[in-house]
Amino acid sequence: MPSGAERQGETLLKFFKGKGTASDALELIVDRREAASQTVRVLTVLGVKIEYRTLKVGDYVVSDEVAIERKTYADLAASIVDRRLFSQAQALKECYPRPIILLEMGSNTETGVSREAIRGAVASMVLDFGIPVIAAEDPEDAAGFIVAIARREQKTFEAPISLKDRRRPRTPDEEKEYVVASLPMVEASTARRLLAEFGTVQAVFSANEDDLQRVEKIGPKKAKRIREVASTPYGGFRGNAPKGQG
Repeated sequence: MPSGAERQGETLLKFFKGKGTASDALELIVDRREAASQTVRVLTVLGVKIEYRTLKVGDYVVSDEVAIERKTYADLAASIVDRRLFSQAQALKECYPRPIILLEMGSNTETGVSREAIRGAVASMVLDFGIPVIAAEDPEDAAGFIVAIARREQKTFEAPISLKDRRRPRTPDEEKEYVVASLPMVEASTARRLLAEFGTVQAVFSANEDDLQRVEKIGPKKAKRIREVASTPYGGFRGNAPKGQG
């Protein structure tokens, strides 16, 4: 007999298929601590490809620019008490241009935190940090929002997700890593390997495809994308720009 999450996922799957928007091409990077959640189970039933990582920032990374921090109502209350919410919001803003907080309302059981405090914290996320807060009714609804967000992002940007899971740099070496990790399909660990191989940011950006492929986890496709970004004149990718940016 299927679990509640599986039944919920099947319901969503029928909905998306009915709309002609199957989610089997979507990919997410998900924090390992989310693996046991009902939301992940629904996403799995929907056919979303999930890669688990130990994330420092966010719970679901759907593109280079968008990361989602998922919270249950009880978790939101607890993070207000220990002020974890505000440090998480700051880290999200520092690492991703368009972060989102996804709040699973659930049964809204007693948390020991007043409704006024909850509302104030949500208002702070929106007004002080500029982070939108989406309220989902349950794990099924949360999975639906994640799918919708991922679909909008991934239909525009076809390259695999490049994880920007770090705070802004504080040292000169971290600044170099940050710049190199801004390349498409390049994560922080790959940026460090590139800098170790070539020595300077300039040398990384000047390296040809064959030289780039000497670095671990840099294959032909990734080397080609790096060279395209490093050498193509500005405006060369306008045909692939999101609506309103072309």
